[in-house]
Amino acid sequence: MKGIPKLMLSLLGGAFLFCAGATNAGAFEPITFGEEGACLKIDFQAQLYGVWRDTGSGPDKTSDSTDLFFRRNRISFWGHGNDIYGFLVQIEYAGERDIEPLVVNDEPGKDFSALDAYFMADFSNYFRIYAGKQKIQLTRENLEDCFEPLSLDRSLFIYTPFKHSRDTGLVLWGNIPEIKSQYRLEASKGKDDIINAPKSSLMYSARFHVSLLEPEYAYGYKGTYLGEQKILTIGGGVQYEPDAVFSDITAQTGAKNYSAWTADVFFNHPLGGGAVTASAAYLKTSFDDAFKGSDPDPQALGIDGEKNGWYAKAGYLIPGKIGPGQVQPFARYEEWNFASLFDVFDQKIKWFGAGVNYYIDGQSLRVTVEYARTKFDKQVNPESQDFNTVTTMLQYRF
Repeated sequence: MKGIPKLMLSLLGGAFLFCAGATNAGAFEPITFGEEGACLKIDFQAQLYGVWRDTGSGPDKTSDSTDLFFRRNRISFWGHGNDIYGFLVQIEYAGERDIEPLVVNDEPGKDFSALDAYFMADFSNYFRIYAGKQKIQLTRENLEDCFEPLSLDRSLFIYTPFKHSRDTGLVLWGNIPEIKSQYRLEASKGKDDIINAPKSSLMYSARFHVSLLEPEYAYGYKGTYLGEQKILTIGGGVQYEPDAVFSDITAQTGAKNYSAWTADVFFNHPLGGGAVTASAAYLKTSFDDAFKGSDPDPQALGIDGEKNGWYAKAGYLIPGKIGPGQVQPFARYEEWNFASLFDVFDQKIKWFGAGVNYYIDGQSLRVTVEYARTKFDKQVNPESQDFNTVTTMLQYRF
């Protein structure tokens, strides 16, 4: 493809050379304390991105753009006092990033934060309590391990309003082994801006899934099991926060509720010496048409505001090895309808992506290359023009 700079090719070539010469990238051994099974485990995980896009730069913002940044750069502390009580704290640096999902920034964004910090109480397989800052318990895609996806990353459009992917709250969850199912119930903080909201309320989420083949009992999902398990899981979730926004935020009138629901299916199975992975999901978020107001709350609009859409993705792990690792081509397709996006009402986006994963030692060491095409139904301003993106990723975990 014309315009892809040497920087991108150099990153890709260097990543393959790094992988070819790498040894086992296993995790550190846990540090144990006392005689009660107390331990502490420290993990490091990173994803370095090199991105090229055919727009966004220059005086008229139509020239090619290139970027190199850490999508994720994370250190995790896992602790257990005994078989019941434990904690997880994750600290992450991300940035400095110029190329965002739909725009190229004039000023690169960056973020250093306590990504997760929560307490765990595993009373039984049926009943567990996790309290603190953690993932929002609605969509499967958000709950999939971001270091074990099928494609390059999660959908750009699957996130929910207010907190995007994580919130502070209380989660009750557990497994029902008799029917290979799992439930999750969550009460979380929800919207932060209580001054510009009709009232201060918590956000409530519920999710349930059932596995028809081997069960998925863990707190987090995987985007692909690389043929190690036979999985067919069907799930869904709902979310609600009453009186979340105003349809006229200046006059503070027109109180509107927030609600969302999702349904998803996931399949992973050995096939022909390799393994096939496929999944799909639908998500609808609603603010009771707050966007039709004279001055709607900005949090009811945009990429995480009122919308509905779906994605489908599939990949195949090719049998045998090429060099020291395995190859998995993948593709995904998405369609989304936004109430208002970049000041365009009833905007629609079609997104297509395809690429290849190269694995060494499972997901511990991985190189991914992905091409994506983003198409806008209404191209009426500079922010709603079609564009192409090529991304390379080097992932390392230990």
